[in-house]
Amino acid sequence: MTLMQMTDKDKQLLALMQKNARESVASLARQLGVSRTALQERIQRLETNGIIDGYSVRLGANVNRSPIQCFTFAALNNKNFPDVIKQLKTLTAVQAVHSISGDWDLIIHICTDTLEKLNAEINKINEMMGIVRTTSNIVMETKFNRGTNL
Repeated sequence: MTLMQMTDKDKQLLALMQKNARESVASLARQLGVSRTALQERIQRLETNGIIDGYSVRLGANVNRSPIQCFTFAALNNKNFPDVIKQLKTLTAVQAVHSISGDWDLIIHICTDTLEKLNAEINKINEMMGIVRTTSNIVMETKFNRGTNL
């Protein structure tokens, strides 16, 4: 697939949808100064080209979610990189895995209900073939969140 060139209207639309993805098409069209049909076609084009990858629900503060969040940095034996990713996908406590530059290869976002469960998940990760070393950092407090999964 070729990369899509985004217009200023596309960027404005994405910013509006990130604030409120449930905003009506009519309201978005009014804010952008385009017709509903043109806006629907624009959204379809952004979806087709992979710019909009999907829609999700951001949970509010009143939801009982896993209170313990941890970011584990992992160094890998690169020969086993695809196998490690495949194994990490099987762990339901793993919320996201990011490939990074620098001394570490991955940042693994883990959410659990207890420290005991967190310890068990980190142990599973450390036992994976291809993991050379890890270091983990528990989130003490979130100062602000721009709508990410954390």
